[in-house]
Amino acid sequence: MPRYELIMIARVLTKEGFSNILRQTCQSIISKGGVVRKIENLGQQQLPYRMRAHAEWHTQGRYFLLDMDMNADHLELLKNELKMEPDIIRPSVVKLQGRYDSKPYEHSMLECWQSYSKP
Repeated sequence: MPRYELIMIARVLTKEGFSNILRQTCQSIISKGGVVRKIENLGQQQLPYRMRAHAEWHTQGRYFLLDMDMNADHLELLKNELKMEPDIIRPSVVKLQGRYDSKPYEHSMLECWQSYSKP
């Protein structure tokens, strides 16, 4: 199975709300035969620009990073589910490494995120 990083921007919610979002997302990945390797909370931040999701405008969001393995056939189903989730502003999936890739990608999304310095 190829390896992916799922980057999610969620609405600002309570601690229980965030845990419910992550629990539902992980259960959805596992039910489709995927494996969640790591979950990382990147914290609450101001969005780079106003984002509209589910008929609301958002200026603040909480960023999450999930490292996972998943079959490519089920990836589109997961993306559609995440787009329909009302508490998720923006889901994004990046392919890290396939089973037969000769060379792994040099930088993960987390490394790029941590190297970014705010102006």
